[in-house]
Amino acid sequence: MIVCICNALREKDCREAAGSPAVRRAGCVYRQLNCRVRCGACVATMKAIVDELRDERQARAAAEALAEREPAAVE
Repeated sequence: MIVCICNALREKDCREAAGSPAVRRAGCVYRQLNCRVRCGACVATMKAIVDELRDERQARAAAEALAEREPAAVE
């Protein structure tokens, strides 16, 4: 799927760029992909991608922290 028509950015490429822990906002994705917002129609979609991936990273980190605190199951 094309996320940004002006810059011809595919969802796959946006998700790869947004997957970096350094990416905190939609604007960071554009910078990672060496482009800028033009018409702005894609910003809401880009923000949703960034938010989704950030939430996944946070959930994964929380699960890992919980697993470290729990003692290993003894059989």
